[in-house]
Amino acid sequence: MKKILWAASLSLASVTGAAAQSDFYQGKTINIVVGFTPGGTYDQMARFYARHLPRFLPGKPNVIVQNMPGAGSLIAATHMYNAAPRDGTALGVLGGGTVWEAALGNPRAKYDPRQFNWLVGKSRDNITCLVWHTSPIKTIQDVIARETSVGATGPGSRTLSFPRALNELVGTKFKIVSGYPGGNEITLALEKGEVDGYCGWALGSLKQRAMNWYTEKKVRFLVQFAPQSDPELKDVPLAVDLAKTDEARQIMEFLTSDATLAWTTLTTPGVPAERVALLRTAFAQILKDKDALAEADREKLEIDPVSGEELQSLVNKLYATPAATLDAIRRLNEGK
Repeated sequence: MKKILWAASLSLASVTGAAAQSDFYQGKTINIVVGFTPGGTYDQMARFYARHLPRFLPGKPNVIVQNMPGAGSLIAATHMYNAAPRDGTALGVLGGGTVWEAALGNPRAKYDPRQFNWLVGKSRDNITCLVWHTSPIKTIQDVIARETSVGATGPGSRTLSFPRALNELVGTKFKIVSGYPGGNEITLALEKGEVDGYCGWALGSLKQRAMNWYTEKKVRFLVQFAPQSDPELKDVPLAVDLAKTDEARQIMEFLTSDATLAWTTLTTPGVPAERVALLRTAFAQILKDKDALAEADREKLEIDPVSGEELQSLVNKLYATPAATLDAIRRLNEGK
């Protein structure tokens, strides 16, 4: 009888707890902090979520978007960790570099990504190295034999760390031309013949910004920094498969994590587990809802969801990277 009463009390507590979480958002306002300026894909994604979240979150809260750009979204991440409410009413749409910078010991990263509650990833990126179609370079093996120029923005960017990793770990001869303000300027330089290639361009971004380059084969893909090969690029090697040692593979896996962390949404530390589960469920429902997906398609938002549980596991795995390997990645990232 005691066991029956105990089980019944647990069941009642569970139902009561679930009901409390369901009621929590009624009359509340959720603030989605975006680590980038208005008008870009991160901002677009946050506003997409803001429109649909009330449909799937019990209590139908009001949702607003606040842009907090700066330092690749480190400013927004610091705010989320140190100043934002820890009750599930503050969400962050941040760049994957926020995890890297903290794991690599950037003193400006005043937060611990392992303590965030990771909710969802919009999609996985396939980050590529490519050359213009008129280049004599056909495969990554050709870059081992011949110097090939690629545009880069500077330290801390994948456009620098990715080709440097290939140079040091695979033996390629990428000549890195730094100083471009951003990806748009690198693509213009590529088109004008100022550089041979672009190492660090996400396939989804390429399709969104220059679909004709893809369909008309104006670029030639050399390497994929991605967990899995894209079906349309099955003959293009993965960076991790080019690694010749265990440490080199660990470095490539760390760099490849950017593909999974690129489009993440999180909430603050300290949010009750039941509320985190409620938020994760709501985001999962948005990203499989036919009306939301139709809207995403019209806006050219690529959807290939990554669960919050997978993101949380990946962040923990990155922090388990050996110190010597992190030192090597830090040198690559800083351009030293």
